[in-house]
Amino acid sequence: MSLLPEQVDLATAVSAHVSDGDCVYLGNFGSQLFAVGHELIRQNRQGLHIVMGSAGLLLDQLIGAGVVAEATFAHCWNPIGPAPTWNFRRMAESGSSDVKLHEVTFAMLNGALQAGAWGVPFMPVVMAPGTGYVTDDWSKGGMANASSPFGDCNVMRALVPDVAFVHADWVDQLGNAVIEGPVGESVVAAQSARTSVIIAEALGTVQEIRNLNPSLPGLYVSAIAVVKGSARPDGTLHGYPRDVGQYEEYTRVTASEDGFAQWLTQLRSTQDMTT
Repeated sequence: MSLLPEQVDLATAVSAHVSDGDCVYLGNFGSQLFAVGHELIRQNRQGLHIVMGSAGLLLDQLIGAGVVAEATFAHCWNPIGPAPTWNFRRMAESGSSDVKLHEVTFAMLNGALQAGAWGVPFMPVVMAPGTGYVTDDWSKGGMANASSPFGDCNVMRALVPDVAFVHADWVDQLGNAVIEGPVGESVVAAQSARTSVIIAEALGTVQEIRNLNPSLPGLYVSAIAVVKGSARPDGTLHGYPRDVGQYEEYTRVTASEDGFAQWLTQLRSTQDMTT
């Protein structure tokens, strides 16, 4: 029996590892995995709990497509501004309860994932008094207060995704992955998840990856998909820049619900174009 991670294509990476209702981490802080998100839409996944530190346009698209039932995120913004993420804004302003939102800080998210990785029920976090996270429970049940003989503290409930999709610049056949951009919470997400899938820009030899000092050991990796351009229209640190023109066009088109519906129809009718 081989202990090597399975090498699959993008469609299989999603179909084999994501079921309706799953908790899905979509990394990373530095590069959003648009290829995976778009495949979730094409495969009509529903009722997902999406976990993203840096969410932005991808979470906006997943919400608009009806993929999301729950989201844990640090922000959902349009990085090219000054326009918002329109689906997220429309949902928030309408008072819709269709999607349960758990707004957290990056520290809270890392704490929740670290607790999941260590198999403990919660992780202490330091919070600024008077913020909405503390006073208004922006995490919607994710945070609590714990008492001990050593003092009291805020804690984050453990978060264990069913699957973590982690973007990497390089990976070898053993699953050892190199992340050239900000690592953020992506490594601890892979450690906490029941299954971890690396979405890599390129495949290297074991020696090449060893020389590059892997960010994530293959020990945590169940499957690999090599998908060049998997973050587009977002960018990577050394591979390709963000396509600001596509961001601007999406922002313009989706300012109306009809415009987003047209964008969604076009996406569903096309195959993956990342390569």
